[in-house]
Formats: sequence, structure tokens, C-alpha cells
Amino acid sequence: MSIRYSDDLIEEVSQRNNIVDIISEYINLKKAGRNHKGLCPFHNEKTPSFVVSDDKQLFHCFGCGEAGNIINFVMKIENLDFIDAIELLAEKSNIDLSRYQDSSQNSEKVSKKNKLYEINREAAIFFYKNLVKNKNDGIKYLLNRGLTIDIIKKFGLGYAVNEWERLNRYLLTKGYAQELIYEAGLVIKRKEKKGYYDRFRNRVIFPIINTTKKIVGFGGRVLDDSVPKYLNSPESPIFNKSNTLYGLNLARNELGKEKKLVVVEGYTDVISLYQFGIKNAVATLGTSLTKNHAQLFKRYCEEVIIAYDADTAGEAATIRGMDILNEAGCKVKVISLGDKMDPDDYIRNFGTDEFKAKIRRALPLTDYKIEQIKSKYDLNSNEGRISFINESIKVIKDLKSPVQIDIYSKRLAEEAKVAPNVIKSEIYGNNSDKKNQTKYNRKNRNFSPKSRQYEKQFKPMKMMEKNGSEEIEKSIISLCLSSKTNYDKITSQIDEHDFLNENLMKVFSIIREIYKSSHKIDFNTLIDRLDIEEAKRLKEMEKRVVQYDDVDKTIEELLISLKRFKIDSEIKFIKEELKRLETTKNKDEGDKMKIIELLRKQQLLGKNLKNLRIGQID
Repeated sequence: MSIRYSDDLIEEVSQRNNIVDIISEYINLKKAGRNHKGLCPFHNEKTPSFVVSDDKQLFHCFGCGEAGNIINFVMKIENLDFIDAIELLAEKSNIDLSRYQDSSQNSEKVSKKNKLYEINREAAIFFYKNLVKNKNDGIKYLLNRGLTIDIIKKFGLGYAVNEWERLNRYLLTKGYAQELIYEAGLVIKRKEKKGYYDRFRNRVIFPIINTTKKIVGFGGRVLDDSVPKYLNSPESPIFNKSNTLYGLNLARNELGKEKKLVVVEGYTDVISLYQFGIKNAVATLGTSLTKNHAQLFKRYCEEVIIAYDADTAGEAATIRGMDILNEAGCKVKVISLGDKMDPDDYIRNFGTDEFKAKIRRALPLTDYKIEQIKSKYDLNSNEGRISFINESIKVIKDLKSPVQIDIYSKRLAEEAKVAPNVIKSEIYGNNSDKKNQTKYNRKNRNFSPKSRQYEKQFKPMKMMEKNGSEEIEKSIISLCLSSKTNYDKITSQIDEHDFLNENLMKVFSIIREIYKSSHKIDFNTLIDRLDIEEAKRLKEMEKRVVQYDDVDKTIEELLISLKRFKIDSEIKFIKEELKRLETTKNKDEGDKMKIIELLRKQQLLGKNLKNLRIGQID
């Protein structure tokens, strides 16, 4: 019988082997900006175009097109099939293959895990049939919560009847050993006499499914006044709460281009959001966010949106969770639902569009912390302002970027109504002037690339992601790549701040830096500054053909179109800000002055837009 391996082995092999280390055993890799680079082993080349991303654990050759993950590389370089490549990588990282073999040679441990998966699957079918084939309190509860039969089936929900040994007797009749039923966490040993009784009774059941579609455990919500309200399976050879996220098995396929995961607290929050079209939600299983959770998030998404219940415990958990994710290198934001609502309540009361708007307006970590501090104090009193400043300064001091420190210092000074140098003095002590020096110069807009990412987060306008503007921006970049002459004509009228797409803005900024010291663009130099996915997009733009008879006229038309999009986006932002200010109750003098200033800007932008429509560029 041929040997087969479980999906768990593929996951461990990928985690235990670093793609840079493995590929370095075959070719010479050198650090090149954000990536590593070397001569491609799959075709002859003199200039390195083989790029390896440590962050993404991927490789891509921009010469021959070979690409993939660590397993794909080993299969290709060693001319191995999938199983042989897995075994080679397992051997390199000292993984005991017997733990994962699924054949007649199975170890006792692997055999037990497979039996536990079987038992859980049988239990899930039993619970599901209890729910849908009989009138019971479980189905009444779920339907009253607004869940549809389709969504109940999608998540495999079930019902544990209010009897002591119904499930245990059922599983025994199916031939499963009592000890394994116990080890799966489905029954509890009696204390005063022999025997076992069902762990879940009179509860709605939520099967917990891993990313390989195996049921690893269950959660149960009580239907009477029993405690605890929610009960989870205990830890077992196949279930570890700190390594598991409820709903990830479905959410991982619904991340879309933005690659975001929304983290909520409960099973019903995940299910309700899914039913309303927010299909990228997951939940922890009665535990706080852990470092293991953070590694899961890094593997599957680029941004984590925390949407915990809006109560004191939820807010405290949000702060702890955000810090753990932030330390692990995750990009983290938080949704504030308000009015002590959970995500299930919010989406049912306000709808999907409002919840999506909440996601778009989610606050970054530092903003959320400062807002939480602000809500604790009366800023109209000196005592409240002092406490607000002192606590907020502790948050700002933890920031590593001078640009971030500068921005948040000014914001804190504005909100607390003190001079900016007072805040900086508190942060830096007597060295505030020296430490606050950065490479940023407002007059000539010179930034280091690392600083630019922070500045972009606080631009006073909404970024737009319209296909029209992106097409224009890609064509502009293509012309810049084609010649220094075209680049000079373009940059005489625009800079990177005229771009609406953040990724393209970044590319344009890097092109600008390269042209400062060179008369042509070397693609290999460019990709050193980008991650592997950005480099792929840039390669497409390099090959892009911009049709024109008169290059000067084409450039002029592209720039006019880009400026129109820019002005339209600024006007849209102003209108939204005016709407927000106009609906604000008890406007202070500052709000009124801001409205006047926004109206003035709107009028000026309207005039500029009119000029552009008749072919003028400022």
C-alpha cells in the first residue's frame, strides 16, 4: 500500500522550513531590499532575476516565469513528486513522518488521531440530525436568532438533547471505544460511580472545523439557565484552542484582494456576519488572542480587523489582542460598534453596508488607544486634560517611527489644547529638538520610503480605487519607465501625491528616487524595493504598451485625467466631511470655522475642475 500523509504534515513542513534557507542550499542568494535575489536555477541568465520573498514564503523568476512555494521549488529543483518533496523537507527539519503517515504502517498516535476525527464527525452528524429532524428548543433558538436553514447547514450546527447519555450510547453502538469517546472530549467520567455521561446536554452545538475540513471539537450554547453559558470541548490530541480560529475554514476562501480577517468574540457573530455577506470573520474559542493566533493571521491575511463586543471586558480584550498581533508584525485595526452592541446585534440593526463602512473606518492601534484614553476624561477640565496627556504620551513613546511620533504628538497637542513643543518635551525630555529631526521636509517633500508609508496614512482625503484612475496611473508609470525624457515631462507637472492608488504611488516614488541618480530605470533595481507581489504588477506595467501618435499630447491628456480624478476625490471627501460636521450637535467655534474653510476649498476645487475640463493644467 502506498504511503499517504495528512494535511497537517504539509502545514508543519511549510512552517518548519524557511524558503530562503532551503533555496540558499541550491543557489547563492543575496539580500536585495525587501527580498533575496539570485541567478535562476531553472534557466540560463547572467543578471539575477530570481526573487525570493521571506515575508510571503514564495519565489518568482522574472526571466522564465517559474514561481511557487517551498514545496514547488523542491519538486522542480530535485525532480521529485509531491510525496518525495514533502519527505525531503520533513527530513531537513527533523519531522517524525510516522506521526503523519496514513497507511497500513500507521503509528498508534496517528491511528488514534484519525479515530478521534471519525468520532467527531459521527457526533456532528448526530447533533445535526437531532436539530433538523425534530421539533426542539435548539432549532427554535437558532431560527429566533434569525439564522436560515441554509446557514445552519453551511456551518453544520446541531442540537444536544437534554439527556445524560444519548450521544455516548449512540457512539458505542457505532463501535467506537469508550476511552476514545472520552479522549475526544464528548463525555465526562462520573465521579462517584463507574461510567460516563455526555458533556453537551440541552445545548445548540457549533462544530469547530480546521482548515483541512476536519472537525476538531465542539462548542455548545446552553438553552436554559445552566452554567457555563458557552462550553467548549477540552484540549485533545486534535484540538488546541490557542491554535484554532472558529470559521477560518470558510473565511480563508473569502479574503478577496484586500486579504482582511475580521475577528469577533462568538460563534453566532461569525455565523450572522457570514449570513449577511461578511464572510471573512473568525472567532477565538473562549481564549484571548495568543502568539499562535497571530501566526495564523500572518499566514492567511494582510490586515486584522478586531470587532469585539462594545463593553468594558471587550475593550480590555481588544487592547491586549491588538498588542499581541502588533508585536507579531500584523497590521491591526479595530471597529468601535458603540451602544454595547456585539457584531451580530449591529449588522441586524444597521445592515451589511453600515458594517462594511465600519470596517473601512476601522481605527489603527495607536488611534484606538488614544480614543479609549480620551473617553475616560473630561477635557474641559485641567485635571482631565493632564491625565489624558500623561496616559497618551505613554502610548506615543512606544512608537518606533519618528514620523508617527511627530504626527501623534501634534494631534495630542491639538486635542489637549497645548503647544506641540510641550508634548515633544514630555516625550523626548531635553533632547526633543534633536530627536524630533526627521528626513521629512514639507517644502520639497523628500521622504525615505519607510517614512512615506506612515505619512500616507494621514493624508486629509480618501483614497479612491477606481479602475479608471488606476488605468491612467499605470499608463503614466509605463511612460516613465520607457524613458527619462517622458519622466521629466510628467514630473514637471505632477508628483507621487497626485496618485490615488497607494501601491502605484509607492512605485512612482521609487522611480523618482532612481532617476535622481540615473538616466534609465533598471528593472532589477526597482524590484529590490518592492515585495514579490508588487514586483509582479510592475513587470506587467513594464510590458504595457501605451498607444500614441503624439507622446506630448498623450502625456497631457493622461495628466489632465489624473488631476480630474484627484480633484473629484478631494471634493467627495469634503462633501462627506461637511455632512458629518453639519449633523454634529452642539457645534463649537472650531467646527464652524472648519465648515467655512471646507466650503472655500470646495469652491476653489470646483473652479480648478472647470478649468481642467477645458484642457487647462495648473
